[in-house]
Amino acid sequence: MSCFLLRTETSIPSPALGGGSRIAIILSTVIALSLITITTVTNSRFDNLALAQTQGSNNTANSSSTAATNIETLRAKGQISSLASDVLAGRPSANSSEMWVLGGDWEFGVAKGNLTNLAVDITMSKIDGTGTHHHTIESLRNVSGAVSPSRSELIALTNGNYTDFKGIADITTNGEIKWKDVPITVHLANGNIINFNIDPSKTEDHFKGLPVFGTVESIIDQDGRELLKKQ
Repeated sequence: MSCFLLRTETSIPSPALGGGSRIAIILSTVIALSLITITTVTNSRFDNLALAQTQGSNNTANSSSTAATNIETLRAKGQISSLASDVLAGRPSANSSEMWVLGGDWEFGVAKGNLTNLAVDITMSKIDGTGTHHHTIESLRNVSGAVSPSRSELIALTNGNYTDFKGIADITTNGEIKWKDVPITVHLANGNIINFNIDPSKTEDHFKGLPVFGTVESIIDQDGRELLKKQ
């Protein structure tokens, strides 16, 4: 996994310091999963990981022991921690200094390979603290665990604490449904990182065509055992 350091400087007028004074806002953020490759390469890596895990399982002589490594009942939760801007997406922008910070919480549950709930709460603000608003992802439906053609339709946590699923959902803004029937794909990788790929064509490109990233706090199996190894 590679990383890069993003450093963005933006000057913003500050009345408190006088008409000609400015405050330099320096945002230094380490973004995992090589955000410079953004959606296409990131998703390709996730799908390749899923395919590799599936192929590895198929090559196992004892199919019953292989099945035992796939967990089809679980609960997972964590935090949203992401950025959105045209610059990060690698495309031209009329306002290259505009960047949005996304925070919040997420959780989902799976029972016998079927999604039982998905809740995603996102607070979105510009880096100067203005423009704050709230989104939720609700009512994910038509859910399938099949992202790679060779994978099962059921959702399962495989070796390395990896899972993925997709469906369509409604997205609210400040409590009101803003976008309906939005295709969303969710990837959870290595029990550490989750990303929500939201179709930009269905959301007026609100998230700048980028996945919404998050970190994983807990994954619990049907017996209440914590599956994440604490560092």
